[in-house]
Amino acid sequence: MIINNDFKPLLKLLTDGKNLSYKESKLAFEVIMSGEATDAQISSFLTAIKMQKHDPSVIAAGAEIMREKCTQIKAVENTIDVVGTGGDNLGTLNISTAVSFVLAGTNVAVAKHGNYSATSKSGAANVLKSLSVNINCDIKIVQMCLNEIGICFLLAPKHHTAMKYVGKVRQEIGIRTIFNLLGPLSNPALVNRQLLGVYDKSLIIPFAQSLKTLGSTHAWIVHGSDGLDEVTITGKTHCAELKNGSIKEFSIHPSDLDIPTAKITDILGGEPKENAKEILNLFNGKKGAFRNVVIMNSASALVATGNANNLEEGAKMSIKSIDEGKALKKLEMLIEMTNS
Repeated sequence: MIINNDFKPLLKLLTDGKNLSYKESKLAFEVIMSGEATDAQISSFLTAIKMQKHDPSVIAAGAEIMREKCTQIKAVENTIDVVGTGGDNLGTLNISTAVSFVLAGTNVAVAKHGNYSATSKSGAANVLKSLSVNINCDIKIVQMCLNEIGICFLLAPKHHTAMKYVGKVRQEIGIRTIFNLLGPLSNPALVNRQLLGVYDKSLIIPFAQSLKTLGSTHAWIVHGSDGLDEVTITGKTHCAELKNGSIKEFSIHPSDLDIPTAKITDILGGEPKENAKEILNLFNGKKGAFRNVVIMNSASALVATGNANNLEEGAKMSIKSIDEGKALKKLEMLIEMTNS
């Protein structure tokens, strides 16, 4: 393999403790995602990268190649994704999935990128399936959902088929790798607005810098002080905002919206059917901690899309979406169209 020979010098650089440039990183991921690297080479690369600090150039390069290799759909203007890295191991309810419908109910287009559970009992795919959304529908229908309803679900394995080249190695080495970070940055709709949660505070700025490289215009990267890869209601949430090429750090707290703090146990989830029931209860008017954390996150997302000027305005829009039945209506429409 000719390309394979290009890979060896990259491995040498990494094992010598050197950082790869953006161009070198893109080459490495191109080789891997094209099936031109051996399992041994992939394993060496993933392990060597893990031994380094999170490098925004490497993360952005990997995400760019994943975007290029995936089966894409066309986003409508100002489409947002609400997604987390996973890995917080807290097992909360499906917050970002519920938020997606609340946002759609405010007429913000949402391309929800997700997968089956890896670190909790119920991932986005699991709970949507329990809600009767056909998550395996044809990609043409996925595009139609986004165009006509304003919300769609992008099942990661269906769009990222090139991941087959790394699946076996990732399973065999059994450690968290850079590919755990790339999924949230690799939305097949190529969205340029995100509310993105990370499992570690140290990832906030690298992710913001990576999104800047990838062309995002407005994004919030968040990490709860309780470890949650979402905006939390148990205390402070650490945030970075990327807007028009500038990055600023700040924090928010439930008290900013007069929301009472809660315990993490108040928003813990269970099996997909249980979590699906809680989403339906929320959309049918149930008050409590789950509603509050969804409002906090959707308000943040509305600021990140430029549809709200501040959290207070975003919260009012979110509450209206829930209480007027608009979020529930978007769910019902998605169920109908994906099963048509």
